[in-house]
Amino acid sequence: MSKEFSYVSLLHGFGLLLCMFLLFRISAQAQSMIPEGVNYIHLSDQRRLAYAEYGDPRGKPLLYFHGGQESRLSSAFLDTIAREMGLRIIAPDRPGIGYSDPQPNRSFADYALDMEELCNQLHLDSVYLLALSGGAPHLLACAIYFPERIKGASIVAGASPVNYKGSKKGMWFPLRMIHWAASLKNRRFIESIIRSDFKTLQEKPEDRLKQMQRHLPPADRSLMQEHPYYGRDFLEASLEAYRQGIDAVVQEWQLYVRDWGFEPSEVTIPISLWYGKQDRMAPQQRGFYYHSALRYSRLFLKEEGHFSLIRHYQAEILAELCD
Repeated sequence: MSKEFSYVSLLHGFGLLLCMFLLFRISAQAQSMIPEGVNYIHLSDQRRLAYAEYGDPRGKPLLYFHGGQESRLSSAFLDTIAREMGLRIIAPDRPGIGYSDPQPNRSFADYALDMEELCNQLHLDSVYLLALSGGAPHLLACAIYFPERIKGASIVAGASPVNYKGSKKGMWFPLRMIHWAASLKNRRFIESIIRSDFKTLQEKPEDRLKQMQRHLPPADRSLMQEHPYYGRDFLEASLEAYRQGIDAVVQEWQLYVRDWGFEPSEVTIPISLWYGKQDRMAPQQRGFYYHSALRYSRLFLKEEGHFSLIRHYQAEILAELCD
């Protein structure tokens, strides 16, 4: 019996060692999924948060909050102007986007905690914040949770809550449909829309560009025609959002249309608001809403669209933010 027991013990011990070895290999493989050259940190819950850096590495730090269905790559176009202005742009991927690990059931407040951890690990005592489109609620959450760290904050063509009258006024009809689909308890409709978007980006990116040019307002259409690579850059950053599949993009859309967990009136720092008069993705009515709902704000309206606004006014936006 004792001899048999020793064999069983030996096999059991070997099995444990094998499991530990395999877990180590799996962990090492998971780590290698983030290629060299992509920056990331480990958060306190062991999730990885990936980010890109642009501009002057020794400049004033600016956290960039990318739009919905976009990624850390979306702010690459600001690299040159940021270098000229002495700004260090830090652009994180949100949970489940790009190389950042997912966070089930996350809230905007959760992301503010992630950003506070990022600042701590990068030893950033003070930062500027810049949000485009769907990055707006993430910026506002940060403004509520660590206002003492923020030297300035700007929202460009930002998403707004949908719980006020006229929240979709002036919005492109297909975008209204996405809002409606995201608000349903059954995820099947919004998943179908997002999956179709992902498939088009993967298989027919040129068709997506043509579709954009057909439906965009004149300012955006002119921008894409004069600078075709702007559109390709946008598609590349959008495709990166789907690196891990559609779940995180669906999750974000659901966050946009649900209770945000805070009111804009809770923000105690000044927010600069930039909106395009031709924008049908984030119409200027959203700028009016924020200007009324926020305690302290400055509203800038320009004869631009959703994409042309930040491209044509990048220098003015950054100068006003960091002045």
